[in-house]
Amino acid sequence: MFQTRREKLVFRMQQQHMDVALLVPGPNMHYFTGLHLKQSERLTLAAITANDELYFLLPQVELNKVDLSNGGVILSYSDEEGPAQAIQQLKKELGTFQILGVEFDTMHVNEQKSIEILTYENLCDIGESIRELRMEKDYQEMAFMRQAVQIVEESLAATLPTIQAGVTEMEVAAQLEYEMRRRGSEGTPFGTIVASGYRGALPHGRASTKKIEAGELIVIDFGAIYKGYVADMTRTVALGDVSPTLKNIYNLVKQANEAAIEAVKPGMTAHDIDDIARGIIRHAGYDDNFTHRLGHGIGLSAHEEPYLMQRNPLVLKAGMAFTVEPGIYVKDVGGVRIEDNLIVTDNGCENLMTFSKELIIL
Repeated sequence: MFQTRREKLVFRMQQQHMDVALLVPGPNMHYFTGLHLKQSERLTLAAITANDELYFLLPQVELNKVDLSNGGVILSYSDEEGPAQAIQQLKKELGTFQILGVEFDTMHVNEQKSIEILTYENLCDIGESIRELRMEKDYQEMAFMRQAVQIVEESLAATLPTIQAGVTEMEVAAQLEYEMRRRGSEGTPFGTIVASGYRGALPHGRASTKKIEAGELIVIDFGAIYKGYVADMTRTVALGDVSPTLKNIYNLVKQANEAAIEAVKPGMTAHDIDDIARGIIRHAGYDDNFTHRLGHGIGLSAHEEPYLMQRNPLVLKAGMAFTVEPGIYVKDVGGVRIEDNLIVTDNGCENLMTFSKELIIL
């Protein structure tokens, strides 16, 4: 799997006359090498050459995480030694070359400084090529994402009965995260959002100490990670009966979500899908209350290509995975968001989520 992915990257590198691609810890390193680490004060790099050679530069404390069955040569260092000698070894292995590709949007300044010793002529961004390669998911990725979705759906079902008047948003978030951990989640890809009542008008209303009250809508946006792959789910539920205005907003968002999903198929553009959902909300007079894009890609990152938004001409292809999450947010009143995870198929799309979108009244 990783070898096949690297071969595709090497082909792109050869097309761009790039001699070496240097990856830092994160989703891209994971995608091409299987090494799953986070950036830290300990320098870690993966170098892939245009001849399909793979080198790891990493601290000894992380050696047990490298699977050399996927290929590669390790250049390691101890905390006491520091990475200087290992970088010299990498320089010797790579020799003199022309073009070095790095992740402009990910590499830290200290990482960039550490590679200045390498002998190359020009630096370029490898990020765009990698983003294009990662957009179309393979069968293994889809399987991991389905499992992540199962975790979030089961966890929400287990958490809803614990929500009652007087419980804080933080307590709900903690219960959700506990339930996800119990089911195998490796953590959360972003801060869990539990926004009740007036706080529901905050699209990124992280869970607070506010106590949930009867008659409020509660926006619950959370995610799980399975084998590195993310599920990102939002449902809005009611604690007791809510006002006609809130019910109307809920039904509009549900309609926008379902219409957009129905339209997803190869050949449609990211703009097209966004515009279908946005048009329903605009027609109802809430255009100014839908303040974000319709969706974002999911995979090894919580947010990645493709982005479903206005003026994005990207044509959808089979294998692309993304969210559809329209929302309406009314200051001092409340908010609604409903989010599903989709994979584009040859003839339409697969909605990975089965959790009800009817308004749940607790």
